[in-house]
Amino acid sequence: MEVSELKTFLLVARGGGLSHASKSLRLSTAAISQRLKRLETEIGAKLFERRPNGLLLTPKGKLFLSHAQRILEDLEKSVGMFREDEGICTGSVSLALANDLAFFLAPHIAGFLKKHPMVKLSMLTRSSTDTLDLVLDGHVEIGIGRFSAIPSTLERIPLFSLSLVAVYPRRHPLATVRRLSLANLAAHGLILHNLNSSTRRNIDQVFVGHAVEVTPVIEASTCYAIKQYAKLGLGVGLMHNICALTEKDPALKTSDLRNIFGQWDVVLIHKKSRELNLAHKTLIETLSRMHQPSFAKRATKRRAVT
Repeated sequence: MEVSELKTFLLVARGGGLSHASKSLRLSTAAISQRLKRLETEIGAKLFERRPNGLLLTPKGKLFLSHAQRILEDLEKSVGMFREDEGICTGSVSLALANDLAFFLAPHIAGFLKKHPMVKLSMLTRSSTDTLDLVLDGHVEIGIGRFSAIPSTLERIPLFSLSLVAVYPRRHPLATVRRLSLANLAAHGLILHNLNSSTRRNIDQVFVGHAVEVTPVIEASTCYAIKQYAKLGLGVGLMHNICALTEKDPALKTSDLRNIFGQWDVVLIHKKSRELNLAHKTLIETLSRMHQPSFAKRATKRRAVT
């Protein structure tokens, strides 16, 4: 029995057909089918039922699936131990992060993968609430988001502070206002994150809490899109300060909105009981270096007080 046969079996079992494994392994469907037949012959059991709409695991196939997963996981861990001794990051990392942070964090994660090409990453974009649940349930190993409460079973690692800025063309009427208020913002059409984002919920809570009515003219999924719409003069954009800082545009002016919406800490979480490999530790270390000066100063003050 060859490792390649086990990997092929897992890909077909998870994907429900030959085409998924064919694309992943860059082999013809005939070659995939041949590997499966060879595996079935070796173990003496039929693993799949061939149907017109795909392959279906047999009862013995389902039983073998759990064994095959453990075999490959143990093999991966064993190989990873030797590579870690040489300082080489390998293995798999599963990550979930808040959907309104994905665009900003993606380049940092991509840089980590470029530096450590042997690491296999699976990344989900979810709300902070869903991200917390995924980590607690063990479906992902690392979560990143804004969490109102974190259970004691989870490790909490601060990454950076997050606040909002208003962005608009330099000749916009708001350009002459030194300190913006909710009334200033409500007087203009707003470009906001979409409804399923944590940022949008925070914004709506503040407007509702102060009984100020606002009607967004545009909803966008990323700060980059918000900035582009604002640049076109379609409204006043509310975007993350970190995105405004990393993507400055001379045609636009920004106004700090911490006096209205406050700021939040973005943190990385993982189970304290989970054994982290070198890849996990290196990714966490990479993202931990993203501390903003404002967050670092606050952290220093807290340490001085305690």
